[in-house]
Amino acid sequence: MSKRYFIIAPCYNEEKVIERFLKDLETKLVKTDAEFTVVIVDDASLDLSLSILKGFRFSSESFTLKIIRLNFNMGHQAAINIGLNYVNKFKDDIEGVIVMDSDGEDDPNAIKELIKLKDFDIVFVSRGKRKEGLLFKVGYFFYKGLFKMVVGKSITFGNYSLINPNVLFSIHNQRFSHYAAFLSKQKFKINKVRFDRQHRIDGKSKMSHKNLVFHGLSSLIEYSEEILYFLIKFFFALICFNIVLGGYVLYSKFILHTAILGWASTIGSSILIICVLIISTVILGLLLLSIKRTIFNNIISYEEIK
Repeated sequence: MSKRYFIIAPCYNEEKVIERFLKDLETKLVKTDAEFTVVIVDDASLDLSLSILKGFRFSSESFTLKIIRLNFNMGHQAAINIGLNYVNKFKDDIEGVIVMDSDGEDDPNAIKELIKLKDFDIVFVSRGKRKEGLLFKVGYFFYKGLFKMVVGKSITFGNYSLINPNVLFSIHNQRFSHYAAFLSKQKFKINKVRFDRQHRIDGKSKMSHKNLVFHGLSSLIEYSEEILYFLIKFFFALICFNIVLGGYVLYSKFILHTAILGWASTIGSSILIICVLIISTVILGLLLLSIKRTIFNNIISYEEIK
C-alpha cells in the first residue's frame, strides 16, 4: 500500500497561480510511490480562487484535493494553524504532513527528498538561492543576524517542512504567530534539506516590506522567553554600568575631593536610567508573554468545501 501524505497550502487571492501550482505538484510528484491529499486553506479570498479550486480535478488517482474556506481573513499563519487542526483527525492513516506556500516558490521536487528521510520528526526545507531584490536580501541578512544574536539559533528556513503524525498530534491545538520558529522550538528530532527557491508563478510578492518586517518580528515572539532573558541580561549590564559610574562620581567627589562639574545631575540621571530600565524590563516581559499567550485567541470558523 502506498504511503499517504497531506500537503497544506494556504491561499489568498491566488486566482492567477493556484491551478498552475496544483498541476506543478502533480507533475513533479506523480511518479513517487506515495499518495497525496492536498488541503488548500482559502483565507477568505476576494477573487476567483475558490471558484477555480471547486472546478479543479487532478488527473492522477494518487492525488486528492480538499478545500477549507475560512469565514473571514485571518492571515497566512492562522491558515496554516487551522489546516493542521483539520488534518489532525487523519493522523492515524498518514505518514506525515507537508506545509508549503501556494505561490510557486516552494519547489515540489523537495518533497521527494523529504519523504525519503527516516528517523526524523521534523524536516525543514532550508532555503538555498533566493530570487529577490537587493533590499530584501539586505533586510534578510540583518534579520538572520538579529535572530542569531537574540535567540542563539540560526533560522534559514520558512514554512516549507514535513512533520510526522506524532508532531502533528503534539502541536495541533497550539497557537503560533510564526510556524517555522514555532516548530524549531519543539523537542523533536529535526533535520534539514537544502533547496533553491523557484520564481513566483506570477512574479510578484503580495507581502509589502512592512509586512515582511512584522513577519520577521513575529518569529521572535515564538522565542519570547529567550528574548526576555536577553533583555534582562542587557538591562542588567546597563544598570551595573550606571552603578559603577555613579560610584566613581561619588568617590571622586567625597573621597578624592575632585571637583566634578555636574556631579549631582550625573548621579540623578544614573538613578533615573536604572529605574527606567527596571520598569522597561518588567513591561516588556509582561507584554511579550501576554502576546504569546493571546495569539489567535479569537473565534476560528471555517467550512469544508470539498
